[in-house]
Amino acid sequence: MSMSPAMLAALQSRNPLLVHLLKIELPSKTIRLVDGSGFVLWGAESYTAEDADFGKIAGFGEFTEAEGTEAPRQTVQLLPTGNAAIAALTAPNAQGSPVTIYAAAIDRQTGQVIGEPDVRFVGELDDAGFNHAQNSSLLELELATIWERLFDDNEGHRWNDAFWNYLYGSNARAFQHVTNAGQKLFWGYNGPSSGSGGSYGGGNGSIGGGNDHARYDQV
Repeated sequence: MSMSPAMLAALQSRNPLLVHLLKIELPSKTIRLVDGSGFVLWGAESYTAEDADFGKIAGFGEFTEAEGTEAPRQTVQLLPTGNAAIAALTAPNAQGSPVTIYAAAIDRQTGQVIGEPDVRFVGELDDAGFNHAQNSSLLELELATIWERLFDDNEGHRWNDAFWNYLYGSNARAFQHVTNAGQKLFWGYNGPSSGSGGSYGGGNGSIGGGNDHARYDQV
């Protein structure tokens, strides 16, 4: 997506003010932070330098383009307010929470965003690491994109009773009485011959083996 004309004009002006906005949508709360000091207003949303529950931004990883065979990743360093903030950000149910990072040009007088912020990263919370130093604590969040799931093995639904019960409970019973589920189903043709031998004759002769039948997919 191209940068908005208003933001581009603001960045070309003398002494522009550029900030990064961070939005983390946790199950319990949406965190909106701006790097630096003060606050930023964007429509109905307000981004502050420090969140009372979760602290403030310490820094970002380098914003780079990923190769064609790589899924984009990013890091965010936070200075949390305490153990409760660390526990919430590293909880299992926080993994997968949507995270968005914007670059925005700001009006120094009003604190309003000029134009539309430029999206720098869209992804989800993947992992977190905690480093405790003297008089400070730093929490580094590892962010991943949805494209990373394409590298997962065996993702999807398996056509067997055990996996269907795992998804929908013991009452699903979708494949409880399915038989011959270990056979293969060939798509687009009948598959290789299931037998050998045959006959060859004159005008009405034939070459071939046993009968070909479509077979069920192996699970």
